[in-house]
Amino acid sequence: MIDDSKDRSSPPLRITRRSALAGVGTLTAGLAGCLGDDPQSGGNDPDDGAERFTVFATMPAVWDFVRQVAGDHMDVIDLVPVGEHGHDWNPEPGTVQDLDEADGFVYLREFSSWQDDAATQLRAEDDVVVIEASEGIEFFDSPAEDDDEHWWLDPIECQTGVSNVADGIARIDPEHAEEYEANADAFNDELEALHEEFQGIVDRAELNEIVVATHDSFQWWNRRYGIDIYSPVGTSPDDAASPQDVQEIEELIEEFGIDHVLYDVGEPSPLAESLADEMGADILPLSPVETQIDGAPEIDSDVRMEPDWGYVDHFRELNLPSLETALKSERS
Repeated sequence: MIDDSKDRSSPPLRITRRSALAGVGTLTAGLAGCLGDDPQSGGNDPDDGAERFTVFATMPAVWDFVRQVAGDHMDVIDLVPVGEHGHDWNPEPGTVQDLDEADGFVYLREFSSWQDDAATQLRAEDDVVVIEASEGIEFFDSPAEDDDEHWWLDPIECQTGVSNVADGIARIDPEHAEEYEANADAFNDELEALHEEFQGIVDRAELNEIVVATHDSFQWWNRRYGIDIYSPVGTSPDDAASPQDVQEIEELIEEFGIDHVLYDVGEPSPLAESLADEMGADILPLSPVETQIDGAPEIDSDVRMEPDWGYVDHFRELNLPSLETALKSERS
């Protein structure tokens, strides 16, 4: 579990019940980074004359799960602004005060302290449907941390999260419960296909090891697919690599014949660049689906990210191609 002492401090939560939500435009400037022209600020085209619901999500992966299930019936807002890292971001006080203006709040337990605090207080107010996307998903002691909570990087575990979302938003809008269930089933079929693509890359791979030169949020791939993941950085984006950590990684790169250094596109890249230069390796991007970027990643890449990318896009456009190259997986 991430040590809260590593979290950037967030202000005390103040959640006050106000008048009923008249629309997304009633939210204060605290949500300016999520609304307006931001592509994460809403759902699909509204139904003619249909009642609209607003659901806040607490990071990009969860945001996409909600919008995939909600279809045309809800405005789904990712609280994390484009360009910010979900694991590292904390809301401004004005943002937190507006959480109770929504119909639903979808969060990840033990991901960041502000989410757990907000969920607790919203449940106490009992005016907002609080949906724990992680419900029923057991964290495990990974090679990187105890109680590793990064389950959304596993397309199989994600299917439980998507079903949790469907059950939760059906409480907001029971009239369309069957539609939400059907949408969840369809998206889970996509996730199953994504898992099979991932497994195929691993089955064809020459290597079984990768080096990630940013914080180690990918260990659920070790559990599901058996990939050994090495990082000189800890589990928090704020951690720094020691000279000894870097030396050990360089020795592993030589030992396994690794030709690529991977990095989280939402974090600074100097360590990845330094390692690559030192070892004569190339650099490849990975996405933990915690960051939306408008444009190319920090390091030159053939891929241009779009701020409205969904979960599957992050995998098919970035993660799977990078892993296929890094693991030396030949296409059949």
